[in-house]
Amino acid sequence: MSRHPLAIAALLLIVAAPAPAVADTHGVPFPRGSRLADPARPDGPYLSGRGFRDTVEHIRRHLVGHGLRHEAVPVYRRPGVTVARFLSRDPSSPWSAIHVFTAANRTYLLVVPGPPGPAAPAPQPSTKARTP
Repeated sequence: MSRHPLAIAALLLIVAAPAPAVADTHGVPFPRGSRLADPARPDGPYLSGRGFRDTVEHIRRHLVGHGLRHEAVPVYRRPGVTVARFLSRDPSSPWSAIHVFTAANRTYLLVVPGPPGPAAPAPQPSTKARTP
């Protein structure tokens, strides 16, 4: 019998806890169970919690259901990878493209951020004469 049952229980809870789920990225909700593929790269790509077809359908339903203007590029295959892409047609969208792809029997999601908002105007040089 261990002398520290509380410490062992706490350690088991920490080890057994799942990785935090990703709610959405740039306003795009991911399927339940999606997570960062590499925690060292917080900008993605993400591993989907579903298979390729279900992930593509999840993204498509979100875009159509919210009336977001987009272009769905037909699914295409290259050796070792299958890709579906959604391109934003709304200039104010926080994302410009969503890529869903499979590689090595895993489904990944990558959201390309949209262009930054308008920059603040540059300050104008002063017209006052300098006095020593």
